Amino acid sequence: MQQPEPRFFKSIGGLHGVSCVFPKFRDVIDYEENKIAVLQAYPRFVTHPIIKLHENSYKRKFKATGAISFHSYESAVFFTIDFLFKKESKIYFDEGLPREICSILNEKFPDVIEESDSNDAEYLILNSQEGKFPHAIKGKKLIGLLGSQNLNESATNLKFEILIIHDIDNDIGIILFFGFRYLMLTILRRHIGFNVSSRKMCRRNRIPKELYDKYELHLKENISNLEHGKSENCFLYPSGMAAIFISIFSILSKNKSKIIALGSLYVDTIRILERWPKNYDLSETIFIHDDIIDNLKKNIDDNTAGVIIEIPSNPLIQLVDVEKIIEIAHSKNAKVIIDNTVATPYNFNPFDYGADIIVHSTTKFLSGKNNHIGGALLLNDDELSNKIERFNNLINISMPFDDLKTLTRNLRTFEERMKKINSNSEEVAEFLYSHKKIKKIYYPSLETNPSYELFKKYLKGGSGLISFVLKESTEENAEKFYDNLLPPILKGPSLGSEKSLLCPYVILAHFEDSKEELEQLGFDFYLMRLSVGIEPVEKIIYSLNHALEFVI
Repeated sequence: MQQPEPRFFKSIGGLHGVSCVFPKFRDVIDYEENKIAVLQAYPRFVTHPIIKLHENSYKRKFKATGAISFHSYESAVFFTIDFLFKKESKIYFDEGLPREICSILNEKFPDVIEESDSNDAEYLILNSQEGKFPHAIKGKKLIGLLGSQNLNESATNLKFEILIIHDIDNDIGIILFFGFRYLMLTILRRHIGFNVSSRKMCRRNRIPKELYDKYELHLKENISNLEHGKSENCFLYPSGMAAIFISIFSILSKNKSKIIALGSLYVDTIRILERWPKNYDLSETIFIHDDIIDNLKKNIDDNTAGVIIEIPSNPLIQLVDVEKIIEIAHSKNAKVIIDNTVATPYNFNPFDYGADIIVHSTTKFLSGKNNHIGGALLLNDDELSNKIERFNNLINISMPFDDLKTLTRNLRTFEERMKKINSNSEEVAEFLYSHKKIKKIYYPSLETNPSYELFKKYLKGGSGLISFVLKESTEENAEKFYDNLLPPILKGPSLGSEKSLLCPYVILAHFEDSKEELEQLGFDFYLMRLSVGIEPVEKIIYSLNHALEFVI
């Protein structure tokens, strides 16, 4: 198979930037068709060069098929055990961390796997003893937890499926896999967001716990105040997807086994909801896109663990009646998870309406500078908060110190930024709505928008995300429009920055989906998504108008 051509694209946000510029429409297509490989600045999708060098050194040293870095050694061990935790799997768990993780999974999802002794098991998950694995059995699939030890020469002839290492110098986990059947682990790590921060890898000295705790508490207080929550029920993560995954994982159990997803959701959230409940032998997630309230009433029952929504949804910028949804969910003792990343606490506070869980990708509007990656989870439930805290401690997951500092600094201008983003977005939306070459525009403050009444009821402002479809939505027109955009609009796959960013969202997020799947989601293949920044609005509009002149 032909390898993709490595290509360097300009980073938006510097060395630790979270997006990159695809200058041409063809670049986006080539990336999705795996003809080119982006080298930097698309963090959960593209491993940072500093981290990649580190992974490759382990890969060469152990002659592995692949290497994947994790925020911590413990999160790497959890990820591996969770991956193997499937119906009818026969696994032997060694004492210590493997057995602790197994106990949590078995308590939540009993009767999924058969915990076996070492002779009957298919997989052996074993701790090393001074770099040796004395309990390894020939013919069994061996998952080795090497920790911080060096592999003893006597163990080099063992045939590992997976080897997990604790890189002490950087305090991260490394999963080494042997065999192409484990290539999918890279994609699954992207979904759950237990990724390593490039800032963490650049730090050469350890931070005293007292100093870390001080910065973490200060940031938790800031975010909790914005969301009208309590700092002790606020948790910070290395990515927004880690916050999403843990919020979903925390409410699922054998007795509460169903999730209902309302409206269009971010693609990796969809992938978690499609895969993980099935792995745990639970009910399949129900996705509702139309007649939200009526279909929610029809599908919710006492087995429902939770309802998840985005406010507004990405990329169709839809709103739902939050109060009604919470009332219906709580009538069945189901939790309501609201992803408030796009609306932001400047425009909307879910706890004011009785929501149970709020999640944020702090990478986006809360940071606003394209130079931080992280996530936040806030709860309105002390008991659930205690469970999540214990889980976080077990897998050693948190937001790295330098990302705490960066977000704390960036939050100082949050309200000022959002005020400008709100006003700019309204003007841009009005311009696009009135343009003859635009067929459809998605933005809640437009009076013609189906969500307009809900917008007036719930939101202070429309926030910065606008999606639209060209009147003649073809590849040729999409390419002409995209290629002729001018600064200040940057052509990058992210959102929430003070810099305006545009991308062909569906191509980037749903390239492999069938025509039928796109129709079910309500997506036009060439839909454009614009994240409006704080630049002078006339310059943003000029750029759009200039590009539209080239469209037929």
